[in-house]
Amino acid sequence: MYRLHSKCTESDFEKEKLNSSNSTHMKKLFLTTALFGCIALMTSCGGNVSSLLGGAKYPADQADSYTKAVEVLKEKVDTTKFKIFAIRFNEKEELSNELSSMSLDMVNADNYAFRQAYYMDGRVGPMNDYSTSVNEVDFAKIKGISLSKIDPAAIGRQIEEAKQIIPEGHTFKSISVYQINEVLPKQSSILNRGKEIGAQKAEFKICFTEDGKETETSGGQVTHLYYEGNIIVNPDGSITPEEE
Repeated sequence: MYRLHSKCTESDFEKEKLNSSNSTHMKKLFLTTALFGCIALMTSCGGNVSSLLGGAKYPADQADSYTKAVEVLKEKVDTTKFKIFAIRFNEKEELSNELSSMSLDMVNADNYAFRQAYYMDGRVGPMNDYSTSVNEVDFAKIKGISLSKIDPAAIGRQIEEAKQIIPEGHTFKSISVYQINEVLPKQSSILNRGKEIGAQKAEFKICFTEDGKETETSGGQVTHLYYEGNIIVNPDGSITPEEE
């Protein structure tokens, strides 16, 4: 199933002005597809979209970028005190293909769970409380994601394989997120049926455009259209496009 979204691509300051004047909009459209799960739409409200075009320092589709990201995390995260139960490698801006930050969900021995962002330039974001209203977070029971076991080369291969199944007549643009999660038990035991508690699951989102149909113009407003497909990484490292 495809979904349509909208987003202005000006600077943060311009975005705030546009939001305050209700210049942004969002609409949704549902279509069907055999391969990919959703379509996104991004609006350029009269500005340029140069930030979306190449020039990425750490391309989100390249193994070397994930090698660097893991190095940053090993330097900044004390895994003797915290267990990681989720990692997200995030694109900076839509279609930028710039790997810029990693968001980690962690828990300490006192069962304090939190989320924290780490940036490719070495900056570290604030610790934000992680809600435990849905998942049961228990330090003793969580296995934890080992940074040393993350394989950037495998990530690069998976992304290349995903590029090969982009439909003909479409062009790859970016990887918006690559994430690894440990399956946590739910607070309600009935929701744990069929769950592989403790297993680690990986998936990522690949973005691409349809050739010749990258933009639409209406009322002087240029809308940039792109598809976003969710790719499941199987236990053997192979990939499967998620169908909705």
